[in-house]
Amino acid sequence: MLLHQHIADALPQLETPDVAARHEHAAHRTGVAVALDAANTLAGEGIEAEVVDLRTLRPLDKAAVLTSLAKTNRVVVVEEGWPTCSIASEIMAICMEEGFDDLDAPVLRVTNEDVPMPYAANLEKLALINAADVVAAVKAVTYR
Repeated sequence: MLLHQHIADALPQLETPDVAARHEHAAHRTGVAVALDAANTLAGEGIEAEVVDLRTLRPLDKAAVLTSLAKTNRVVVVEEGWPTCSIASEIMAICMEEGFDDLDAPVLRVTNEDVPMPYAANLEKLALINAADVVAAVKAVTYR
């Protein structure tokens, strides 16, 4: 018990998820800037979205994801990582398993291309997530 308390005292305080803007995406740290850029573009086109910055992945705040899903009825997960075996996959599973009745469209994810990360700057740019892909995904789930 003392060891457990000692470890708990040494751990940093975990941050709770933050609704960065009222938009229809969920994003983890590295995808937040891209999601916010896309949200600004979408706002100019009359689409209001909710960007949720999860801040931590362990523990993952399922309630924040499901609350956003219940409000918007749609989810686009933005992650700067590969699509397979990713946090995006886990969030999609949570939405489908625990929030299915709230979904009005399939859950989509925007991730890096499923290729080894290129060294060349021009190819790396093509492999990474970008706001245009997020905008396209949001338009797909809003049927616009």
